Amino acid sequence: MTLEGVNCIYIDKMNAIRRIKLNYPEEFRIACKINNLRYGELIQYFIDHVSFYAFIGGDMAPPFLWATAVSIDCKELLNLPVETITDPRIQQISLKYIKQLTALHLSTGLSASDESSKSVLLMKEWSSEMLPLTDYATDLRTEDDCHFNLTFDFNLVCRLNGIEVERLLQYFMDSISLAKERAINVIEESRITPGVAVLMMLIANHEEIKNRILPQQQVYKKYGLQLLKLDKKQKKEFDLKQRIQAYSAFYREWYNALNQNIN
Repeated sequence: MTLEGVNCIYIDKMNAIRRIKLNYPEEFRIACKINNLRYGELIQYFIDHVSFYAFIGGDMAPPFLWATAVSIDCKELLNLPVETITDPRIQQISLKYIKQLTALHLSTGLSASDESSKSVLLMKEWSSEMLPLTDYATDLRTEDDCHFNLTFDFNLVCRLNGIEVERLLQYFMDSISLAKERAINVIEESRITPGVAVLMMLIANHEEIKNRILPQQQVYKKYGLQLLKLDKKQKKEFDLKQRIQAYSAFYREWYNALNQNIN
């Protein structure tokens, strides 16, 4: 897993929107194509569900827990030093809301839904007080002209983990591999990687995407049946590396077939 796609940041002086270059890895492109997703909508969904409250152990819906788990994994991989907050105003505001969120997390008698709703309200209050004092970017644009809205939670979790925004986005994309996921779980379901879980949450929970009509349905039917046959074969293969190679070749062929039919 690499972060080679992260290049230097520069500021667009015309609109002060932060601009970055991201590398869309082959496995990420394949996952989006096969699941009929645009790169930007998956990345924005990830951004929207990184949660400070989930980061401190609060009870949130699965998409928030999975997206936040990606950020925690990224922190553990990079192990970067965290910049110390020296502004006393930010320190005071942060301490106030961290205490309230911690108390909420430790409270009893609240349903998971009520706890989550209260945490969202507290984060909105925190954001309104602290954003004017910070250099948090609220908008981001890539060199291929994809625009993202950065939430207060996303910025805060990045800052607390010592991770630059674009590094976390790159890590998220690098972590997604349908081939590895299938290869690991085909014999016995053992685990799902947080990045792939975020993708699955988007497909399952977003109404517009869930009801989106698949193009080239004959291609999906053909490769869907072939995938079941490949699963049956790979259940007899006990070398994980060999299974990953087999699924990688299969998903790449499916991806190429979808692209060829469009052209």
